[in-house]
Amino acid sequence: MDCPRCKLPLREVRYESCQTEMCDNCWGLWLDTGELEGVLNDHTFSLSDEERSHVLDAMTASHPGPQDPIPCPACGKVMDRVHYDQSVHIVLDRCADHGIWFDTGEVKRIEAVSDTSEKIHQMVVRKLGLKSKS
Repeated sequence: MDCPRCKLPLREVRYESCQTEMCDNCWGLWLDTGELEGVLNDHTFSLSDEERSHVLDAMTASHPGPQDPIPCPACGKVMDRVHYDQSVHIVLDRCADHGIWFDTGEVKRIEAVSDTSEKIHQMVVRKLGLKSKS
């Protein structure tokens, strides 16, 4: 598969508990459907309180990140842009059939936000369509 931003081949890497693909140029990360839920539930790399605070503080900065819709690296269809509420400044690109593209640092932000409370964790899971609402 190729990076949907750089158009360069993705490299297979190990991230947390899963084997996934990453772009060596922009450091974007592709997680197949179901892999993010595993990362959020079982992540092995824990952020210290200081690191979590730094990641969450960086989210309030006004850098919106890439805005252009991008194609799914698996099927080529334009992915959906998943927006969060104003307190969580993250917009992810999701292919309902294949997975989620994370631009540089977004996966760590999702992990940091998810770690702050179970309620936020469940919101992340529902927003990305990882589980049905209970």
